[in-house]
Parts: sequence; C-alpha cells; structure tokens
Amino acid sequence: MVAALALTACAPASSEDPTEPPAETAGASDDETGDEAPAQAEGTLKVGYISPITGNFAVAGQEMVDGWNLYWEINGNEVNGVTVETIVEDDAGNPEISLTKARKLVESDQVDVVVGPLLANTALAVAEYTSSVGVPNLHPVAAADDLTQRAANDFTVRSGSMSGSQANYPGGVWAADQGHETAVTLCPDYAFGWESCAGFKQGFEQNGGEVTAQFWYPNGTSDFSTYVSQLQSAGADIAYVATAGGAPGPDFMRSFLGLGLKDTQPLLMNCCSMDQATLRAMGTEVLGIHSVSNWAEGRDAPEVAEFNAAYAERYDGKIPSLNVAGGYVTASQVAQVLAENGLVTGDELVAAISATTFEDSILGKTVFDEYNNPVSPVYIREVQEVDGQLLNVPIETFDAVDQWLGMDPEEAMARPNYSQQFQG
Repeated sequence: MVAALALTACAPASSEDPTEPPAETAGASDDETGDEAPAQAEGTLKVGYISPITGNFAVAGQEMVDGWNLYWEINGNEVNGVTVETIVEDDAGNPEISLTKARKLVESDQVDVVVGPLLANTALAVAEYTSSVGVPNLHPVAAADDLTQRAANDFTVRSGSMSGSQANYPGGVWAADQGHETAVTLCPDYAFGWESCAGFKQGFEQNGGEVTAQFWYPNGTSDFSTYVSQLQSAGADIAYVATAGGAPGPDFMRSFLGLGLKDTQPLLMNCCSMDQATLRAMGTEVLGIHSVSNWAEGRDAPEVAEFNAAYAERYDGKIPSLNVAGGYVTASQVAQVLAENGLVTGDELVAAISATTFEDSILGKTVFDEYNNPVSPVYIREVQEVDGQLLNVPIETFDAVDQWLGMDPEEAMARPNYSQQFQG
C-alpha cells in the first residue's frame, strides 16, 4: 500500500531528509561494503526516443531531447561497461504517429527501452503498446494522471515529471496557508487543464479555502483579455492559472498586466506558464510572479547550478526549462541504475529505477511509489533576478509529494477522471 500524500512545508533550502541513510555508492569496493561490486557488463542499451520535434509542440519536444542528450554529452554514454545508444523519432504530437514510431523502434530497431513521448494522449497510447510487448517506457515530461494510476503497469515509469493534479495540489495548500479564503481558476479545456485545476482546487479546499468560480479556455487561445476580465469580476482572493507552455503563458501575462492587475490581484501560475520561455518573452515585467512546479531553476543546490551552467554553455546562455530538466533527469536515472546493476532490461530496468532513491536529482530527492510514479518535492516559486538572470526561485518547498491528493490510492482511482464537471 502506498502511503497517502505527505506534504511537509519547509524553507526553500535543500529538501533532503538528514534522518534517512544515504543511497549506496555505486562502485564501492568490497572492503568498504562487504558486498561484491557490480560486475562490468559489456553490452549496449538501445534507446528509442519519441518526441514532437516538429509541429505545434516542437520547442518543448526538442528541449526534452536536448536534456537527454546533455546528460550523455557531459558524462559520456558508457556506464559500467554498458554503451547507451539513442535513436530519436519525431511524432509531431500525433498519437497515431507516436504508435507507428513506437512499433518501428521496437520491432525494426529492436530497442531495449522507449523514452517519451511528451503529450498526454501520445504517452498513454505508447505506454499501452510498449507494456503489451514487454518493453520499458520512461516518461520525462508527460503529466497524464492515468499513466501511473488506472493505466499503470510494470513496464511504465514516470521518470522526470509529475501527474498534473499532483504537481498543483501543493499550490492550493500554499494559497490557503497564505490566508486566501476564496480562489478562481483558469485552465485549458482538456485533460491536462482539468487535472491541474483539480489538484489546485482540492489542495485549497482541503485546507479551508473555497473555489468560487472556474473558467476554461480552448487550445489555440491567444487573446486572454476576456478571461482576465472574468478573473477580475470573480472578486476572489487569489487566481490560479494554468497553461501547457509555449505561447499561452506570455499571451496570458500580457492580458493580465495590460489590465493593471499585477498589484491588485494575487496570482499563482502553474509550471509551464511561468517557465523560462515566458520569462524570456516578458522580461522584468514578471518579477515577483508566483508559480508552482516540481522544477525550480533558481534552487540553491550545487547539482542545479552545474546543470544550469552546462546547459547555458551549450545553448547560448539560456536557462533550462522543465522539459530540459525532465529529459536530463531521465538520463541520470538510467545511468545510476546501470552503474549499480550493470545491463538490465525489460521490467527489471523499470523495477531497478523505481526501487532506487535518487538523492541528488536536479528535481530534489526522488523515490518512486508502487505505481512507478515519483514522490519528490514541489516548489512554490517566485520570479527573481539573480546575477542578471530571471529565475524561478523557491520561496517554499513541499517535500515528498505523492500523487494521491490526501487519499488512499484505491479511493483516488475509484473516482471519475477529472473533467469540467468533476473536480474532486
């Protein structure tokens, strides 16, 4: 049985628990451990990587690939005698193409593991196929709740992201803790938006708040002025707004700031709406804006600083987004498992990842539940200027956030899927 959600609010410093023993060090000598070190296991781990590197989601998809490649560029693609070989396929964000590419990778290229794709509908389709043929499927970014709930299986692991509701639940808790009694929400009108809004709503209302109105916008929305007016008219203490990244983040902020609401309407955004793409597009106008995410590029940790510097060196000084972080984290998890176990494939690879504690992840200390979903920190972030760069800096950290929103797994999965009509 997986424990129900444990949320521990703390200062924005390190989220590691000093009371827990450190993970075993890979490659320690027999004299130090009393156990045999993992044998050098020559061979190749063949990876098929599916991501939308053309089409509407090309920027996010390419960043996800860049994060994966960055890890191997820095560390080399040989671990404990195992060479990691990657074949990248573009699915353009289309579920049918994703399935075609997954079949090609498995049946023609004979890959040992499939990484990706990015979008919820493509991820669910690929995970169903790969599990049916016994091939591991790792997901750096996909946020669909059911990937590690109702559709969970022994071959699928959410490696670098959280479910949509999980990542936003602490935002609702934080908003209530700040003394806000009423909230209004605005989310995209499809599964990711429904899950994101549901997570915030349940966190807020379980802690004494009331969501008084919810608004939904269709994909492709670029003019948010009408929706911003609705948020203003709702008269709530705080507004929670989610986007799936890309243009909607800056587009919303232009409408919000254009109506002069920055100083009068408290606002909490989700991960993607205040990602680096928005910060680059908006500049200092977004200083002080708050958001909630499992990635914080401004976190004061050596592993984050090293990752940011390595990415900036290779990508014209840019700061890595959540998509880059997800790809990088997935590669680092594969590398650690290979270092500790040698060449493992099939459900043994997934089991090895889900059984490992990743102490020094750039996302913060990460373990996995029995559904192969991460239990790790979520950060309340504030846009600050640090050494001339705009960064999302944690102002509060919720450690060890699981995917159950305060419920038992059986209770959570017995409920309907989130929608406009059902928000929990």
